[in-house]
Amino acid sequence: MVLRGLRRHLPPECRITAVVTAADDGGSSGVLREQYGVLPPGDIRNCLIALARVAPEVLAALQYRFDGGSGAAHPVGNLLLTALDMVAADEVTAIRLAASLLGVRDVVLPATTTRVHLVAKLGDGRQVRGESQIPRSGVPIARLRIDPPDACPAPGVLEALRTADAVILGPGSLYTSILATLVVPGMVEAVAAAPGARILVCNLMTEPGETDGHGVAAHLDALAAHGLPRHTFDYVVVNTGPVPMKVRARYSAEGAEPVRVDFAPSAGPPLVVADDLIDPGPVVRHAADKLGPLLCTLAAGHSPRERGGDRDTGA
Repeated sequence: MVLRGLRRHLPPECRITAVVTAADDGGSSGVLREQYGVLPPGDIRNCLIALARVAPEVLAALQYRFDGGSGAAHPVGNLLLTALDMVAADEVTAIRLAASLLGVRDVVLPATTTRVHLVAKLGDGRQVRGESQIPRSGVPIARLRIDPPDACPAPGVLEALRTADAVILGPGSLYTSILATLVVPGMVEAVAAAPGARILVCNLMTEPGETDGHGVAAHLDALAAHGLPRHTFDYVVVNTGPVPMKVRARYSAEGAEPVRVDFAPSAGPPLVVADDLIDPGPVVRHAADKLGPLLCTLAAGHSPRERGGDRDTGA
């Protein structure tokens, strides 16, 4: 929703760089990763589709799932990225080729091209390995790291952060998506040093097994525990729109609830930006056409340092 909203409301000359986790090991992505040794394609596929400039039927075809006979139904987009990953010179080139097929003028990058796994230290001292296993522990997550620990950001990632007018984190699974990207060595330091606006878009709902009972404050505390204290962020975007009772009851039955806006603003950053940002449909998610203009306004009003060349909005 962030990428779709930005692309609709940013001027055409503004470029977006989307940096996505490379640690997924579940579902179709996990099967393709294990069988072919490729980067997990699922999150990359979704980002490319959000930024694509092709007919809706093409996008629907990329999301169409075929049964691979291995217990996972593979979206066509995952199979395309896997094939390109296997024949292209490198992973970043493979994604660039897929982007060209979809008319994407922006950039999608994996956080790292190293084949990494997430390792979570739980509140009871145990460790759990694997992105898909972490939410199943039933114990609060204390810290997250990647294995191998010396993985480095993919080519282009740190430069995108260094030159961005805005760095937007979230929404997404706090530990297995947002922090899974940030724990790649060098990422936290690059975000903290980014000259543009640093914006956290807080999740709408808690996620069972990851953020049970978390309000906005607990989300910020988790980021601080991994090297991004609250004052790192210029803005925290929160939703004030109501979740319909029927929808809320369905999510509650699965162990999820709206994220409480329990963060008390202080004299310094971050500034809390609150608005009705929810999509009115049956799935609780941000509305691209509400979130996009708000993020563009925050980025434009932050007075970034003077830099040459095109503007780059890192999401």
